[in-house]
Amino acid sequence: MPSMGHHNVRVGEAEVSAQKFFAPIQYPGVVRRRALLERILTTPSYTVVVCQAPAGHGKTTVLQQLKSEHEQGHVLTGWLSFDEADNDIRRFSLHMQALIARLVGARLENESKHSKDRQLSWRSSDWLIDRLLELGRPTAIFFDEFQVLHEPRILAFFRRLLERLPSHVRIFIGSRSLPDVGLSRLVVANQALILRADDLRFSPAEAEEFFAQADAPRVSQEELAAIYSRTDGWPAALQLFRLALASPQVRHALDDLSSYQPRELTEYLVDNVLSLQPPPVQQFLLRTALLSRLCAPLCNAVTGRDDAQEILLRLERSGLFLRALDAEMGWFKYHALFSSCLAQQLCATDPVAVLEVHRKAARWHQAYGAYEEAVYHAIACHDYAHAAEAMNIWATRLVAEAHLITVERWYDRLPFEEVARRRDLAIKVAYALVFLRRHHKLRPLLALLESWRGGDLDRTQNPDVVLSMATVCDDDVAGAFAIAKGVPMPERSPEGFAAFELAAESNLIAYCHMARGEFDEAQQWLTRARAYSDHGAASFSGGYTRGLCGVNLLLRGDLQEALGKFRAAMAEQQMHLDGSFAAAALASCYIWALYEANALDQVETVFAQYRTGVCDAVLLDFLAAAYLPMARTHDARGRPGAAQALLEEAESIAHANGWARLVRMVQWERVRRCLAAGDVERATAMAAQISPAPAHTSSWRLFSEDLVDERLERIRLGIYSFDLGSAATALQEEMVHQRNRVSRQIKLALLEALLYERKGVRNLAHRSLRRALRLAAPGGYIRSFLDEGESLLLMLREEYQTMLDGISARETVPSPDREFLERILQASGTDLSHGRERVPPPLEPLTEREKEILSFLTHGVSNKEIAGRIFVSENTIKFHLKNIYSKLAVSNRLQAISVARQLGLIH
Repeated sequence: MPSMGHHNVRVGEAEVSAQKFFAPIQYPGVVRRRALLERILTTPSYTVVVCQAPAGHGKTTVLQQLKSEHEQGHVLTGWLSFDEADNDIRRFSLHMQALIARLVGARLENESKHSKDRQLSWRSSDWLIDRLLELGRPTAIFFDEFQVLHEPRILAFFRRLLERLPSHVRIFIGSRSLPDVGLSRLVVANQALILRADDLRFSPAEAEEFFAQADAPRVSQEELAAIYSRTDGWPAALQLFRLALASPQVRHALDDLSSYQPRELTEYLVDNVLSLQPPPVQQFLLRTALLSRLCAPLCNAVTGRDDAQEILLRLERSGLFLRALDAEMGWFKYHALFSSCLAQQLCATDPVAVLEVHRKAARWHQAYGAYEEAVYHAIACHDYAHAAEAMNIWATRLVAEAHLITVERWYDRLPFEEVARRRDLAIKVAYALVFLRRHHKLRPLLALLESWRGGDLDRTQNPDVVLSMATVCDDDVAGAFAIAKGVPMPERSPEGFAAFELAAESNLIAYCHMARGEFDEAQQWLTRARAYSDHGAASFSGGYTRGLCGVNLLLRGDLQEALGKFRAAMAEQQMHLDGSFAAAALASCYIWALYEANALDQVETVFAQYRTGVCDAVLLDFLAAAYLPMARTHDARGRPGAAQALLEEAESIAHANGWARLVRMVQWERVRRCLAAGDVERATAMAAQISPAPAHTSSWRLFSEDLVDERLERIRLGIYSFDLGSAATALQEEMVHQRNRVSRQIKLALLEALLYERKGVRNLAHRSLRRALRLAAPGGYIRSFLDEGESLLLMLREEYQTMLDGISARETVPSPDREFLERILQASGTDLSHGRERVPPPLEPLTEREKEILSFLTHGVSNKEIAGRIFVSENTIKFHLKNIYSKLAVSNRLQAISVARQLGLIH
């Protein structure tokens, strides 16, 4: 008996099916598709080859022959067949990792060890591309049954893969439909070849070769012509004719089959092939056709026989549309066309037998721990109680390992009352729906869970933890924490699903401590959460824990340590291809840290890789932590349109989820962008349209509010609009609530510097600026300075000039403060090579009016405002500015102010 464990292998803590990596065996006598192979193999520019046609056109056979040809040429090959379950991004990721592991293992089998460089490759942003590059030799990868993939993130993954495919790698795809993976551009560039049904059909010569084999029935040229005409070279139909020609009625009916449609012809031929088998084998074929894969013990269980292995081997040798799924001949699979015809026939003739087969198959699969197939067969025979029981056991691992899409997919097929009868199953399903943000599906479950408050957490009978998660998803953090406080936290290590739940709850408590600025307490809970996740092998909660650990460091000023933590987490194998929701939450936090460090290339790379996962299923603060830095990256790189589009997408997500806080964050981000562009009037008008946030009853500051916060933006708006009294009052109030929040203290110190600058108190402005620099230097918070725009940049340059003027001639090593300031200025594009050069006097003396306008420039007043204050037109101001720039030999406002100050023209 092939054990269920035999056909599975381990990757990390999750199982993958070894059978999916097994290419079909190439049997003697199979027609070699010489013309097709030559067309493909003699054109090296084709990096991607797609065989696209309906079932029965020999796609898998062509791929298998291509694989064999490559292996004979000493090319490294890998094979992966997909199924519907692979639309769960986490399952897909694990199988892709296992595929690459097999390729790497094949390459390294004669090598003693990995080099240091190879180990470092696991840390790259695109794990798969990096691993393919590491192979360093011709490689061919074959993906079969591609048509089952429809998850947008997976298709996006393949689009990126095919766009950046290393030159030594070729991809071969078998699919019934044309996959949406960006093939058009590749075809135009002559990098991709698409073989369709017409290309895959047998030629007359190939059909003649097919029927000329020793074990084929003898046919005349007239019969061969008639068969070819009826099938139009369709390989599956030719094989069915070959099997069915032993029946005299098939030979006699050749002339009558010309009007048959392809499906009708298939059913006719399958019926005749079936009738040629002995009655026991007919019954065996009909009953086992309902199984997605077959092994002897399973077939014995559903047929009541004890000789299934002999029958399977005999059928496989006879070419009766049965192929082996492993080299040991333990598992088999019927051709989809053949099994569907047989299954339809059984449904039509013996519906009671259909239910019986599914019922027995469900029990057999559950006994061997194959819960997905157990659930499938139980639902197929309407035994929903059994399906729910199997789902309940299976969901324990699915939720803990973030297979949320799989949980939702099977929940949708179960009657609600069966889930409602099982408190633990309802709780597990609710976790999946909460993090997938399926609000409409959640409502009846949440009502049920509310009625079950309390209970035993160890047996997954207490719904309080998932209710607190649902409350967080609704952005009611205080309400969530109130629920969480009632959850008992055991002293001992919990077992099973409780370990995942307590890890999630510990994450929530840590999140609340962070909001209060209690970072040491937060770290204690995160340490506890990590222990729970590790004990329960719960990568889902573990991903959130790692993200929060990094954010906890970022908020308290330890940006470099946070980046180290993030890199270590992202470097783990499961996190690279894994677009699951835990990985997306971690990636969101990493994007924020990368942005603060001004690593904009990495921001773009990580955001592109995890965008869909972030968009679909992370909580509010995590989404903001990814989208806002990415929008600012677009702005920093001169792409305001892309930034605006991303903010609109974030706002749309916020409206869809009822996240009023995120809507306000996006609106205030638009105000900030207007201020950065110098459009104070528009920023003021936009701010007036934003609904005020609810009255705060506590000093909580949720972590994403360090990026955009109404309190900070109102201070900034007051500074830019010269409402300096209100800005100063709000700034002092905000400073009171910053317990240990170093990243926020940096921002407040910068706002204070701008405020004093607007007031004309330059010594206090520079004192606040130096305080911000001292706070930011250890962690390297560069973007906090650059995001404040030209006004602050001018102050930074002045501070740098002052620093240079005070340097002793004996100093040879720059101080840490100077090094950090130079990093900021260099990131802004400032040329530091002429920092000590004396500024030449103006080419002509400035008039009193020009000096007056320079004074306004120093205070950041816009052209329109200057015109209003001195009662001239805006065009007149532009004329004066042009003269000022010419006299000072500069090209913009910032340079004019800097030169004028160094010359003592303004103070």
